[in-house]
Amino acid sequence: MTRPRAARILIPADRRAPRERLETRSPFFLAQPAQPDARPRLLSFESDSFLDDFLAVAGGTRGAPVLLPWRDWAEPPAALVDAAGAPRYAAAALARRTPLSGEFEASSGPALDADGIPHGVNATDRGRTPAWLRKLYLPLHERFNLIAFDLVCGAPGQPRVARDRIRASGTVIRRLVADPGAERWEDWIAVDDKHGAWLALLPAALDTASPAIDPAALPAPEAALEPRLRTLFGLDATQPLPPLALASAPLALLPPDAGEAAQHSTLYGYLPVFSAAREIPPQAIAGDSAVAVTAALAARTGARLDTLFASLATTHTAARTALRALLDATVLRARPTAIQQNAASALVNDLVTGAPGLVVTDAARRVGAAVDLALREAITRLLRTATHPSTTDRDIAGDVLDADALWDESNADNAAKASALFDSLAVPGSGPDAVTISAWLQDAPAGGGGAWSARWDNLLRVRLHRLMDAWLAADPLPPPASGVPALIGADDLATMVVLGLLRLRGCRVSIVARINLALFGENRAAELKATAADGSFQLGLCALAETIEAVLTQESARDDIRTTPPWPQIAPPTEWIGAAHADGEALVRTYTPFDDALAGAGKAALEELGARLASVEARLDAAIGGFLPGLGLARSGLRLDEQPTRGLLALPGLGGTAADAVSFRSAATARYGAQPERLALAEARAADTLPRLRFDADHLYAAWGWMRVAGYTPCEAERIVWTPRSEPFSIADPTDLLGARPASIRMPDIPRLLRDIPRIARARAKPFAGIAAPAGSGVRTGAEMADTRRDFGLGMICNFGIPVLTICALVLFNIIFSILVALPSFSWMLLLKVCLPFTRREP
Repeated sequence: MTRPRAARILIPADRRAPRERLETRSPFFLAQPAQPDARPRLLSFESDSFLDDFLAVAGGTRGAPVLLPWRDWAEPPAALVDAAGAPRYAAAALARRTPLSGEFEASSGPALDADGIPHGVNATDRGRTPAWLRKLYLPLHERFNLIAFDLVCGAPGQPRVARDRIRASGTVIRRLVADPGAERWEDWIAVDDKHGAWLALLPAALDTASPAIDPAALPAPEAALEPRLRTLFGLDATQPLPPLALASAPLALLPPDAGEAAQHSTLYGYLPVFSAAREIPPQAIAGDSAVAVTAALAARTGARLDTLFASLATTHTAARTALRALLDATVLRARPTAIQQNAASALVNDLVTGAPGLVVTDAARRVGAAVDLALREAITRLLRTATHPSTTDRDIAGDVLDADALWDESNADNAAKASALFDSLAVPGSGPDAVTISAWLQDAPAGGGGAWSARWDNLLRVRLHRLMDAWLAADPLPPPASGVPALIGADDLATMVVLGLLRLRGCRVSIVARINLALFGENRAAELKATAADGSFQLGLCALAETIEAVLTQESARDDIRTTPPWPQIAPPTEWIGAAHADGEALVRTYTPFDDALAGAGKAALEELGARLASVEARLDAAIGGFLPGLGLARSGLRLDEQPTRGLLALPGLGGTAADAVSFRSAATARYGAQPERLALAEARAADTLPRLRFDADHLYAAWGWMRVAGYTPCEAERIVWTPRSEPFSIADPTDLLGARPASIRMPDIPRLLRDIPRIARARAKPFAGIAAPAGSGVRTGAEMADTRRDFGLGMICNFGIPVLTICALVLFNIIFSILVALPSFSWMLLLKVCLPFTRREP
């Protein structure tokens, strides 16, 4: 009897495409049924037991870690915001994930979005800056990040996918490309374990790509990328490219005993946001000769400057708004009303018709010139008052002059009454003499003395506002009258900006003096008035602003017991003074992105900036000296190399033109050719040695998960399933203050140390650190600093007790700290020092 053959399962060589639809969801333990989300979730834990903590969250024995709005979200990196404050990426497509209630701790602040996430430090930030995005911290900060998601079937009820069908899985981190027109991402292509490059190889949406992308075997790159890849791998045109793969971190299935994990296919894994791998620069300076390197650097600098200057229109618009508000508060009296302007026009007509022995055209020209002469005298008086030491004393005392008070104090509204002001308008032998001219222009008609002066004041204000409007708009300045040469030029009007900045400093001095009284019990007037050798104030606009922002930001959190500052309550400054300070900060914020982009244009651009600053300062010194001989920008107390002075008056310069930008670009790029050894070759070498890590704080990133899933039946082929991208995130800098963890350093107990010194030998202890100095490499110290010198003697090993090194380090630190906090620009460091009484612990 013949036995039947055993049945065999036949698997076709060409398996058919699977018909089921696979999808991803937030992990079951974080899912909200009413708000299904296909994106993976990012979780951050605060201890090195993060895996145990995560499993506890998944098992339902503890809640998910709560996020803090001011810590776990932050502004987009500065490199992704242009000079006008607009995002250099598709902000609408990269909107952050709306956090659910209970997922984050409710907070307060001056600028919160509707979902409770901060949007800057003041309410105006919401309208001019991109929304804050998630920020992840590094293991250095004792913060560990994980990614988690569920794989489900797209059928009704979303049944889970059998866990044994998931053959492999991983997560990929991609970097955002700066492109405001579309969402594009770069992928990390590793050359070896220590080097790689970011390249835009794949589409933005990996989960919808067809055919599905295999992370271990990428499709052939576009032809445009082949040269870059060949350079990256050191291949010539005849050699084939190696297989390309994405750098992927492994994922694991959640253990089935973690809560309800057995009923789900949940994948999770560590999200590596730190790597020692270095990026090979995408724009390496190529060339095997000085000429080639010079040409490459000049082309790069020119291209970056072109991009920078292309956004100047929006930068100027933002700067004009803030500067106009600052000038109106500090140095410009209110724009005359229609009635006052009519009175000013009537004064001109009265003067022209009442001219002694002059035809109408000559009279009109002299009246036009007289108005500008009187306006120059008014500016001179304003400048004299603003730079007088007594004005600084009044600022420190809190008696700050606003625009109206400055005009009254300086008597600028009566500038037209200055003695011999109009003598230059007399022409000896061919017209009225100086006495007649003065009587004509300065003497009021009978019964009209006060009204006459008021009409002159209106006339000067009308002329000044028209000139400043034109200067702010970079338009041609309106001439005084037909045929009369301009007596007030663009540099003269820049003096009004100098005046506004001087009064901005006065406002800030008054605030800092009040802060000093609260913190130190004295206003520290000598420090606020101290000047450098060139006459500029040691405490400049930026140093004052830093102190104000650091203290008043803490002051605004006084109601929060966790952040209450340890000083008596500081009353806020007068409203207009606070507004003037805010206008100055708005100007700095406007120009900061420009400065960042300019620094990236190369060393030649920075050297050309130095030349531009010297040229502009010479022109400003001449203009200011034309009002008050011997006075210049530095002698008035300001420095041109700090913001917002530099941005308003030098580069980009509010009155600058397109021709100025072209001239700057040409001069900057020409510097490489003029000095190739000093500039081009040195910069190229430095660029090659500058480490660029795979992950940094200057970009945005997102994570994608992928799975290799077996078919539902053996006849179906395997396939790759991708998640949608996670929410975008930035990565904290290693020195990030908000990510720093408390650390305790215990100094040696000196009484115990002295007690134990005799016991060292008996205890066979060796508490020493040997410091070896090879022959000719030692240092010999003497009684005076000048006696410290190199020791060319024999090699020597000196053993120091380890506690001695610790004590010396503390002493040296305290010396340096005391020196720095005494310097005006570092006094804010006191805010990061807190001392408490300390006793030995009780047993």
